[in-house]
Amino acid sequence: MTIGLALFNGILNGLVASLLLLFFMGTTLLVAAIKNTTFSSLQLQMLSIEQFVVFGIVLIVSVIVAGMIQERIRDVMNDQKRLRYEVEQYVSIDTDTSFDNKKRMQVEIKREMSRVNRYGGSFSLLLVELDHYNELNQAYGSKEMQHLLEVIGQKVNEQLRLTDRKFRYYDNRFAFLLTETPQAHVEIIIEKLALQLQTHQLTNGKTVTLSFHISFNEYDNIKKQHSYDQFIEELESEIIFYAM
Repeated sequence: MTIGLALFNGILNGLVASLLLLFFMGTTLLVAAIKNTTFSSLQLQMLSIEQFVVFGIVLIVSVIVAGMIQERIRDVMNDQKRLRYEVEQYVSIDTDTSFDNKKRMQVEIKREMSRVNRYGGSFSLLLVELDHYNELNQAYGSKEMQHLLEVIGQKVNEQLRLTDRKFRYYDNRFAFLLTETPQAHVEIIIEKLALQLQTHQLTNGKTVTLSFHISFNEYDNIKKQHSYDQFIEELESEIIFYAM
């Protein structure tokens, strides 16, 4: 029991339990010896003093080893959690669109905001929401939706620069980080995207018309006091007002 306690709850708990057990057993042997009960018959039922000492040493060593194993298991589990977290943070590709995911979006936009805060300049962020996503999924199924997202990814990559960052941060929401792009130029980009994205060809050859809602804003020295969350919340609150 004490070894199991050390294995599951740590070396300290195991040692405390072992010392209490040894104290109880030693006290029992000592009382029996003082009372001078027929010691030969007692030895048949209990440990001798020599056996008790050996037992105590083996028990404490075993508890220490069990505690070390428990610590090692805990270290491995902590390493697994850390690695899983790092994978979520930095392995960031959305397999359907080839865009970066939500976590990477947060890292990249915060980095760009910090650059503007320190050195000036600006960037624009364009949010695009695909309308009727759930209805399309129910009507055409997951394979057709995967095809749709792949096509969206290809068309967006054709229209935007390599230096622009593309993110899929929700099922039907995309964000495009346009570096050194003022708001006036974003409208030109939106027109190009609208021409490419509004008509989609299904895998069976039929075509469907897609609709999107958008929102965009420029981050510059005027907005440098905004946090990442504030900047995104403002954009998302405006996304319903602009149709593409």
